[in-house]
Amino acid sequence: METIKCTFYRPEQVDIAEFQQIVGKLAADYEICRRNGADLESLRSYADALLAQAKPLRHNPKMYFFGLDDPENMPSDARIDFFYRPTYLGTAIIMHLLLADDSLLSDPEKQKTFRGMLLGCTGRGFAGHGYDGLQGMIATMHIFAAIGADRFLKKNPQLSPEFTATYNKCLQEIKDRLKTNTVQNSWGEDYTAEAEAVIQLSNAHS
Repeated sequence: METIKCTFYRPEQVDIAEFQQIVGKLAADYEICRRNGADLESLRSYADALLAQAKPLRHNPKMYFFGLDDPENMPSDARIDFFYRPTYLGTAIIMHLLLADDSLLSDPEKQKTFRGMLLGCTGRGFAGHGYDGLQGMIATMHIFAAIGADRFLKKNPQLSPEFTATYNKCLQEIKDRLKTNTVQNSWGEDYTAEAEAVIQLSNAHS
């Protein structure tokens, strides 16, 4: 088992290169969790530190994010990489902890923050930007399916009804697209393999 440590922070000045490194570390920590390689005690500490970094959205304080900046100050394509993706990854890491130890939810403030993170994840319906909408949705579903979201939502369907509905809706869309062979974007790029991987992960963790 590996000891993981939360190093997430927001630079005082917006620095794209620095934030790429920050999100890269978050993604690496997610991968350790996905492989079930994180030591449980360090994961508990990691979750506490990460929750402390979650920030409510100014215009909708029920939603919490790990974004670089206010989304209104960011180009719409940058919001995916620097606003939503770190939120997906951070939420998935804590979801992974809760599958092993859900005592965190007994703390009202921590539960409130995590509910806000789940709600924040639904802000775009998991979709990517523009013609990458389908690819982005499948990639987001992969993040959650690989960490065990199906099992988590069976245990906690009402923790965030909005997240549960969004996840189930996207899962059904992927299944429908696979059945009708329409897993392509408007440019003809095919994501069948990626979509099939999501279904396999969903079935494995259900």
